[in-house]
Amino acid sequence: MPPHFQLDEDNDIIHDAEAFSLATESAYQAAYSPLRLYLRQLVVDKVKRENPKLAAIQHRYRSPGLDRLFVFSGMLGNHSFFMIALPFLHTFGMGAFARGLTFVVLWSIYFSGFVKDYISAPRPASPPVVQITRSPAHTLEYGFPSTHTTYAVATIAYISHFMLNVWHISTVWVGLMWICGVTIVVGRIYCGLHSFIDVVGGIVIGIIEALCFVFFFDRLDALMLSTAGPLYSIAIFYFAMSSIPRSLDPCPCCIDSFCATSVTLGLSIGYWIHARLPFLWHTGQSDAISWDLSLTLTQNALRCLITIVLVVAWKVGSKPFIVSMVKYLVPDYLSQVSSEECSDDSSAKDSDSDCKQDCYVAPTASNIKNRRYGSYALMVSHENLARIPIYSGIPITMCVVSPLLFYMFGLMPSS
Repeated sequence: MPPHFQLDEDNDIIHDAEAFSLATESAYQAAYSPLRLYLRQLVVDKVKRENPKLAAIQHRYRSPGLDRLFVFSGMLGNHSFFMIALPFLHTFGMGAFARGLTFVVLWSIYFSGFVKDYISAPRPASPPVVQITRSPAHTLEYGFPSTHTTYAVATIAYISHFMLNVWHISTVWVGLMWICGVTIVVGRIYCGLHSFIDVVGGIVIGIIEALCFVFFFDRLDALMLSTAGPLYSIAIFYFAMSSIPRSLDPCPCCIDSFCATSVTLGLSIGYWIHARLPFLWHTGQSDAISWDLSLTLTQNALRCLITIVLVVAWKVGSKPFIVSMVKYLVPDYLSQVSSEECSDDSSAKDSDSDCKQDCYVAPTASNIKNRRYGSYALMVSHENLARIPIYSGIPITMCVVSPLLFYMFGLMPSS
């Protein structure tokens, strides 16, 4: 049974979380390891126990004003916001900090998605909980941990380190930033999109990730900008993508992971290329897009406009061509797996669509062994594989093409 959505009298999403899972318990037991089954059951039981508490919180505190506040706070922590905001840090020459923060945000998506697929626990059931969101696609993902919480905590913790220890900015501003973060985290519970354990899991992962980047990113950054940097970046990307756990349900977490890590791959390669174009180093820094206070307000506005237009144009314009090229060059792994499963399943005697549904719920032993089941279909689809060059091209455009246009149009610093 596919995921079911409807709207209540307040136009809020009602999503039967139990209908999200297309797989039976026997399929989970056949595909997942004992440790994975144990952890999944722990989280699932915890979410079920928390459902009445979440519904009671909404019943007591919900109001139109809080609805707008927490929906807006959720938008500040989504992928689209960071896609628009992060390029400006690079355009204004923040170099290593901008790369580090971009990596923190995007790898938060990967790490939380990795755990989501591994645990495979649903979100709070609605009803009794009302899911307040303007992005119904989010409800198709697993619940544990909260991705919004993960990158809100990781991002703010990483920025706080620089504000307190590098830039020596007043703790008042740090406190205000954390208040915004708390609003995002609380909003995930208020909106019925996550349970308490989801949020706690996101906080733990976010803190661990931020600490790792604070202590180790400089070494990683130097490695990626070295002569063999692109090889290291490609190796990290391949290892990360091949390590994504297969989930039995069609959770799109793996698609987000592909998109996010593809951007980090392109960012590393883009800065590597930029560092080897000396005529772009107007401020003497090979690892940062040239910028200083000598640029006028008009010049800065034009730089921002050029960057955003190029990024959007690449993402929109490149997609049809790249998808068609991937379809031409890459075999259709999905059809191969589907036909293999159907041929192995002697009970599948119905139409192709019925066969695919039966095979999806009960993957064969050979496909379980080869990790070709469930979300594997999303991962190897031509559309998803095309996301690798599409999303890698976004930061390459920002780091190489934009500075070249700045240079041509006289938008570089005077020094």
